[in-house]
Amino acid sequence: MKLQQLRVLLAVAQHGSIHEASRSLHTTQPALSKTISELERELGVTLMSRSTRGVSLTPYGTALVKRASLVEQELRHALEDIEAIRGHDEGQLHIGFTAVASSGPLPDAMASFRQRFPNVAMRGFELRPQQIFEGLREGRLDLGLISTCNGPGTGALQWEPLFSVAMHLSVRAGHPLRRVRRLQPLLDADWLVLDPIDDAGSPLVSTMSMHGLQMPRRMVHSASNLLGLQLATQTDLISMWSDFVFHGAGPLRLQPGLLEKLPISDELPDFDVFLVYRSADLMTHVCAEFVKEARHHAKANPPWRQPRRKGGAGT
Repeated sequence: MKLQQLRVLLAVAQHGSIHEASRSLHTTQPALSKTISELERELGVTLMSRSTRGVSLTPYGTALVKRASLVEQELRHALEDIEAIRGHDEGQLHIGFTAVASSGPLPDAMASFRQRFPNVAMRGFELRPQQIFEGLREGRLDLGLISTCNGPGTGALQWEPLFSVAMHLSVRAGHPLRRVRRLQPLLDADWLVLDPIDDAGSPLVSTMSMHGLQMPRRMVHSASNLLGLQLATQTDLISMWSDFVFHGAGPLRLQPGLLEKLPISDELPDFDVFLVYRSADLMTHVCAEFVKEARHHAKANPPWRQPRRKGGAGT
């Protein structure tokens, strides 16, 4: 099996078309088809199904593409490390982060990193935790910043505590329930939910589980934090936000008075943010340098807290 064969396979899988893949690789369709056929003969399996609508991966092809993508990414990382040793700090850095993680030291760390490494192409992606896990495992992401109320995860990925931030139940200014002090009376109200309710590490799910309560019956779901803030300040929805919304300096910070923190006496979980990566040994030079920046800015007079080490499965 040759690296060029894997690159051809990845291109066809990405484009879903022999024609488009040949264009992206600047080769001919017959040459590309020949490469795929040779790989199939070598492995003794059919990797792709061909039809008038294009090509699709067989289960064999899907399994090989998943590993081939990681091989290609690791080769890119190796070449970038070689350039770094030669004194050429170039390359790429792909970071996936959850919404809460984006409001911590991440912007300052990125700004400082850019000053030191202006030739590194940085790409940041706001994603759900599961998407970050997949990106790390498949080599599409170099680093993840994941927020969870459920502690670090287990498995092949490494979890490094970065910071913790308090969570608050909130309502719009003048809300009729703004003086309620316990969770139970709020369960019949309308709630705003920003995280999937099948995510055990989400703030709302963790809060209800902590107190042995059922999830609210009436919920409005929003995958957008910006839309969620508008709903929280303009409707009677009860919502749960991190301290960044009230005291941070990021784009989610609201003008004072638009949201009121409920004086809840029941304990609410902290939101912990972790650096997540496959292995410190496999980090590229530029990724390792960015991690140093993130650690530094997480400790430099933050409005957040240093993380507490907890066990359990992460999200």
